[in-house]
Amino acid sequence: MGEASRKARIFLALIVSGALLIVAVFVLAVHFALTYQRPSFGGDLSSSIGGFVSEALYLLGKAVFLSLGILAAAQLLRYGVELARGGRE
Repeated sequence: MGEASRKARIFLALIVSGALLIVAVFVLAVHFALTYQRPSFGGDLSSSIGGFVSEALYLLGKAVFLSLGILAAAQLLRYGVELARGGRE
């Protein structure tokens, strides 16, 4: 019975941590969306292009960060569910 309870604790921890990570990523995404302020591009063309590229890289970094969080949460949930089902596919 020790092995079964240990397995139950592990799959429960995986499922709970995956679900919490999904909620955390959602909260971060909403926070990023609500607090985003568009930069004002002014001046000459080269500084405007530089500012645009900088802002695009910044937003891409945020998107990659949130995507990796969702990917990690999905893997945690996947392994938790597989463990709960007993490894059946």
